[in-house]
Amino acid sequence: MISLPLAAPSEPWTILVDILFFFLASAACAYYFYYYKRKDLLGKFWGSTFVAGIGALIVFATFQTYIRDIIMWLMSPKIGSTQLSNVNLVAIFLGGFIALYIMNRINHNKERRD
Repeated sequence: MISLPLAAPSEPWTILVDILFFFLASAACAYYFYYYKRKDLLGKFWGSTFVAGIGALIVFATFQTYIRDIIMWLMSPKIGSTQLSNVNLVAIFLGGFIALYIMNRINHNKERRD
């Protein structure tokens, strides 16, 4: 059986896999805005895929390390080498928001009347 070590930096198809990930993520964003949210975008689906790809490249090139540091801190909060908690904050917030979303849908998405 042949194993393919994808995303290994020394392999020749790494760049192609990276391009495929960028394209699929951009297409998913374009699909969400164009078909699901039904927004009128310049160039329709393919134009919005292109714009989403450019935006993804810009954010990837400028903020990748900062975003990675923030996510890693949220998964294991610590100050210096002192571990603050053993709780994954990403999982906690995701679970909380999903539970509130389900409760809101059960309540028929009603607005507050203050």
